[in-house]
Amino acid sequence: MLPIIKYIKARFPIFPAFLFSLGYAALAIGSSLSDNFWINNLTQGLKILFMLTFLFFFFLLKQRVIDEFRDEKHDLKNFPNRPLPKGLISKKQLIILGLPVFLLELILVSLLGFYNIYFFILIYTFFMAREFFIPSWLDRHFTIYFLIHEMIFLLFGIYFISVINRFTPPISIKFLLIIFALIAAPVNIEIIRKFSPRFDSKGMPVADTYSSVWGRKNTLIILTALSFCIGLVLTIIKSNFIFLIFSLLTILSWRIFRLKSDKTIILIGVINFLGVALLSNLIW
Repeated sequence: MLPIIKYIKARFPIFPAFLFSLGYAALAIGSSLSDNFWINNLTQGLKILFMLTFLFFFFLLKQRVIDEFRDEKHDLKNFPNRPLPKGLISKKQLIILGLPVFLLELILVSLLGFYNIYFFILIYTFFMAREFFIPSWLDRHFTIYFLIHEMIFLLFGIYFISVINRFTPPISIKFLLIIFALIAAPVNIEIIRKFSPRFDSKGMPVADTYSSVWGRKNTLIILTALSFCIGLVLTIIKSNFIFLIFSLLTILSWRIFRLKSDKTIILIGVINFLGVALLSNLIW
């Protein structure tokens, strides 16, 4: 058990992952429901929030384990000090960690329902693990690789909305706007998560982060555009300009601190994500 615990500490930051999961679940609830939902359905709302949060959390942990196998050659070449290439944890121990997490994921799905939608999430996860059977081509097309992998949030958005509303809503302008928010917000966090460049054992930058491939300035422009669109979309959904104002304040903060450390840029992005998730539940 000790290697597994050390592995989780080294490769899966539990608290940030939990905050991400909680924020995503809260955003799904806040953008999908209205009419004073929390006042009239506090117990039910907390139950759904709890279950969706841990479902997404277990999904992230499972993906971290899967990525260790997928990235084995990449890590061996560029990051030999990571747990798996260094031999601090074995593949068998990773499987021992991953299988119970996957079981917990399935238990939550059985309680939440809508298995048919989640089945597509699992299928998509399988294709991601296999790099869609075109790994060499995807390695040469970083942005396409990024876009294809982020489509998982389209499936999660549909699933979360279905669970929250207890039915899959028909396609409408509001439905499409909510789906956009539930894709764009986690994509923003994904870019933030890999905003800072990484360096191999020789001190050379590795082309597996967004600032390394797109450039720091362009990456910040993309974050700014996504944040503005999220604020605009939530303003339309909730009929309240506070979301657009909040996004503009985030963009202004990025503008002011763009020359500061990457940690400052990342912190602003995290505050924006959690703030939007919170506001979506406070503003009816």
